[in-house]
Amino acid sequence: MDVRSGENINGTRMSWNIWPSTRLDATRVIVPLGCLYSPLKALENLQLVEYEPVICKARDCGAVLNPCCFVDFHSKGWTCPFCLQRNPFPQMYAEYISETSLPAELLPMCSTIEYILPAQCSPPIFLLVLDVAVIEEELDQAKDSIQQSLAMMPQDALVGFITFGAMVYVHELASAALPKAYAFRGAKEYSAQQVAHQLGLGQKNPSGAASQSQAARRFLMPVEECEFVLNTLLDDLTRDSWPLAGHDRRPFRCTGAAMSVALGLVEAACPQSSVRVSLIVGGPCNVGPGMVVGEELAETIRSHLDLQRESPNAKYTKKALKYYTSLASRAIACGFAIDIFACSLDQVGLYEMKVLSDKTGGYMVMSDS
Repeated sequence: MDVRSGENINGTRMSWNIWPSTRLDATRVIVPLGCLYSPLKALENLQLVEYEPVICKARDCGAVLNPCCFVDFHSKGWTCPFCLQRNPFPQMYAEYISETSLPAELLPMCSTIEYILPAQCSPPIFLLVLDVAVIEEELDQAKDSIQQSLAMMPQDALVGFITFGAMVYVHELASAALPKAYAFRGAKEYSAQQVAHQLGLGQKNPSGAASQSQAARRFLMPVEECEFVLNTLLDDLTRDSWPLAGHDRRPFRCTGAAMSVALGLVEAACPQSSVRVSLIVGGPCNVGPGMVVGEELAETIRSHLDLQRESPNAKYTKKALKYYTSLASRAIACGFAIDIFACSLDQVGLYEMKVLSDKTGGYMVMSDS
C-alpha cells in the first residue's frame, strides 16, 4: 500500500516509513520512531458496522480484531498480534467465517472502521459553578451567558447549579414553587462523603442505588425538565448579600470550597460518568481553602516577580497549589473534566487553579471585564 493512501485511510503518519531491521540499524536512527494519529480525521468511504467489537480476552491487552490478526479458519479462532493470545470467535462469527467470507474487521481495505454501538450511552452532565461575589453588571452578563448555554445543551443532558460568595449554595432544581438551596461554609474543605451526607445522598435505604439516584435528581436534572426552573432562578439571582467589613476589603469569595462541594456532589451522585464542572469566576479566592490573597484591598495579589523570588506576598501560593492539585486528583479518579471561565480586570488566581483544567482536560478561558 502506498504511504500516502495509508495516511488517508487510517489518519496515521509515521516518523519513518521503513523500520530498522536490526538492532545496529536501530541505534543509528537519529529521529525516534513515532506515530501521529488523528482519530477524528474525516475519511472517505469509512466502513460503519452496527455491532460491538471483538476484543482480545487477555487480562492486560484489550486489542480489537483487525486485519493484522492471524486467523485459524479450522479452529474458528484468532491470535492477537500484540500479546499472542489465542481467542475463539463469537458464535455469529464462527458460523459464517471462511477464507472467502470475512467480516469487515479482517478486510485489508477496512483497517479503520467505526462501530455504532447498540447500547445507549449515559447523557452528559454539566455542573455550573457561578461566582456571585461580583458587581451587578458582571453578574447579569454571566447569567445571560449561562441561559444561552442552556438553550444549546442537549435536552437529555443533566445540569446542576451551584453559586458561591462567602458561602456555597447547592440549588435544588426539582421544585418550581419553592426554590431551595443547601448552604456550606466557605471556610472549610468538604469530602464527597460530607457533601453526600448533607445533601441526603448517602442515607441508607432498602432500595439502595435507586434511592440514591432519585435523591441526586433533585440537584442534577435533564435540561428539558428543569430549564424553566433554572432560568427563573437565574432571573431572580442577585449578587452575594454577605455584609462586607468595610469599603477597604474585598468581597468574600470561597472558590476553593465551592469546587470541593461541586466535586463532592458529582462524586457521590454520578462517579465515572461524563461530567463537566464549569467554574465561572470573577475575582480571587480570599476565603477558606485555596485562597490566594487576603481580605484587605491594601494586600495586593502576588505577581510573577513575587512567585520567582518567593516573597511574603506569595505566602498563599504553595498551599493553594497543593489544594487545587488534590481537587484535580479527585476529578481524575472519577473521570471528570473541569473548565475555568475567568473574567476580571484584576487577577483571579488562575496560576494556582490552572492545574484543575490542565490535569482533567478541561478548557481554561480568561478575559478582562
